[in-house]
Amino acid sequence: MKKILIALMLIIPLFANAQKDNNLAFKDSLNIYKDTSSEYHSKLDSLYSSFEEKYKNQQVTNIGGIPFGISREEALPILRNKYGEEMYNPKKKNILSFNNIKYAGVDFNTVHFLFQSDGINSYFNTCIFVLNADTEKEAIDKQKKMSDILSKKYELSCVKDANGLDSYGGGVSPLWDGHWSSLLKEEYLTAIHTDIIKYDEELAKDTGIKYATRIIYGPYNYIKEEF
Repeated sequence: MKKILIALMLIIPLFANAQKDNNLAFKDSLNIYKDTSSEYHSKLDSLYSSFEEKYKNQQVTNIGGIPFGISREEALPILRNKYGEEMYNPKKKNILSFNNIKYAGVDFNTVHFLFQSDGINSYFNTCIFVLNADTEKEAIDKQKKMSDILSKKYELSCVKDANGLDSYGGGVSPLWDGHWSSLLKEEYLTAIHTDIIKYDEELAKDTGIKYATRIIYGPYNYIKEEF
């Protein structure tokens, strides 16, 4: 049952960004940028410099000093030094899970560090913080508290999930190159989001856990595969 519980905690739904860029002037500027000279590029770059700085301040780069993109081999000793031994999970070598972790003053029930692999190298690309809850109201209250904390650093938007519950998202991916024109690629936006999980009755009965509030960083795609 513990394996099933962990598997459910690691399912990451797609966050539908409520703040899709509707700024036609910005999109028009991008189209012009692609079709004009380097001299005009410089003018637009200057125009959007403050825009870039704003989003650089929103960019996710690490969790507790552990940079995204680091390999599992590099991350493991750092994580063990910070959080002790990971949960035993021999079939999931690209997932490192830890119980009862205090992070940024918050006591989380579990934290999961996920790594993407191309068969040779691995890359830290996802982190999931989990807070257990006995009731939906408790889960909602915990999510609101965490969104308030996150909003001190990131601009968050709010959408309704498939169950009609709020989900908060914001931040910019660590993979963003820092140039304003590439922000139209939606893969760089909503780098962090929250959600609420409700476990089915059988699993809740066996584990004693009915709900969970999650903060999800990623996944960030470090592996580029092309034909």
